Amino acid sequence: MKTVPLGEVAEFIRGVTFKPGDVVDVGTAGSVACMRTKNVQLELDLSDVYAVPLQVVKRDEQYLQIGDVLISSANSWNLLGKCSWVGELPWQSSFGGFVTALRGTSDLVDPRYLYRWFSFGNTQQLLRSFGRKTTNISNLPLDRCRKIEFPLPPIEEQRRIAAVLDAADALRAKRR
Repeated sequence: MKTVPLGEVAEFIRGVTFKPGDVVDVGTAGSVACMRTKNVQLELDLSDVYAVPLQVVKRDEQYLQIGDVLISSANSWNLLGKCSWVGELPWQSSFGGFVTALRGTSDLVDPRYLYRWFSFGNTQQLLRSFGRKTTNISNLPLDRCRKIEFPLPPIEEQRRIAAVLDAADALRAKRR
């Protein structure tokens, strides 16, 4: 199967930085919802979301888009690389500095396949092995992540793989 360095077909986007005093309630005028590591769960957890002033978002790419993969990029070692699929959100949203978005940059990559590959156990294990530890936090070295060999089957095959995995997860959830 053809592989390419991940950085050739996707980009990592760093989150926004803000001070604790900048945090406001979601829905406050002039603010944007801001996802953080706490929100990165098996599914994106929207039960406890902060908002920050719009001014902290310095670049348009720092707004979340449907199909992004939200990654915990600075966390305890066992949570490093943990990721969530970004679907439709109830608010315009960005993400904080300990979180990174992975976004496909090529029409050769299906976003759902990218998420499935990134969340796969072997990929997660590899990512954790990259972790650079400082005090109690591990950081994901994005330069190294861009070089990971990404399997790139034809787009229709990617969609089929993602659909099969989605169906399997739905079945597991139903059985629970």
